[in-house]
Amino acid sequence: MRCRFVGSILCLLLVYGCAATTAITSSNDSVNVTFIHLNDTYRIDAVEDGRRGGFGRIASLVRELQAGGKEVRILHGGDFLFPSLESQLWNGEQIVEAMNFLDALAPMYVVPGNHEFDSRSSDAIVARVPESSFDWIVDNMRLMTGVSAVDGSMRTGFTFSVGGKLIGVFGLTLHPEHGGNSRDYIEYDDGYVQKAEQIIEQFEADGADLIFGLTHLHLASDIEIAKLKRRHPTFEFIVGGHEHEVQRHSGDANTADVMKGASNARTIWQIDVTFSASGTEVSSQQIDIDQLIAIDPEYQVIAD
Repeated sequence: MRCRFVGSILCLLLVYGCAATTAITSSNDSVNVTFIHLNDTYRIDAVEDGRRGGFGRIASLVRELQAGGKEVRILHGGDFLFPSLESQLWNGEQIVEAMNFLDALAPMYVVPGNHEFDSRSSDAIVARVPESSFDWIVDNMRLMTGVSAVDGSMRTGFTFSVGGKLIGVFGLTLHPEHGGNSRDYIEYDDGYVQKAEQIIEQFEADGADLIFGLTHLHLASDIEIAKLKRRHPTFEFIVGGHEHEVQRHSGDANTADVMKGASNARTIWQIDVTFSASGTEVSSQQIDIDQLIAIDPEYQVIAD
């Protein structure tokens, strides 16, 4: 599997590198970016006898959006390395390779979930993190495996630019007191809301045009964090994981939107952001990933 994955990913990187040089703008000089969010994915292929979900259909959706002129970022709300029969066989290697395929199509940002640390040993994390081409992001935990290349590889909140607009993303994961895994190779910070506000304030100082959170928390915790929008109006939404069915807590002028998909990419979220002279517009829709979306043939070849 590995050789076919690497060859295909290199080709995709060349294509993406050429396409990424042009900012996505419209005739009225607006700037657009589309986020595709999924979470809690334990299989590299479709589920329910092939009828629902699967990375192959996500790949097709991303390609379709890009063909329509959209600048795409992929977001993952955590829980993918474990638990699954596949990961018992390959120790998570297969799912990282599958997610690398998506990252080669469009930049992918991933927050670790509690299941990434199911193993009491750090061996799986030490092996899988360096193999990841996608960005791991988390602000309230630090790896302490003793392997410097691994311990320093997870990013904290960062900004990225699309068409001259600055976007900030932060990541939060479950503390052991709330269901996270307590491991001797991990150090956690307390206080989700305090940590989120600290990072949001830094993004504001940097001049961010839009801020969002990528989390693996209980919905109630996400809703508390979402209330920070009252003091920080550029904080627009949170996309997360941990729950396995679709969740939505609609935002308003004082509360950020909160969205979570169904596990194994059975239902995902598409968030479209438009920056224009009149302001920032954010719209979202949930998309059922089913047989109406073809499985990407290139992905299927390497996943078989």
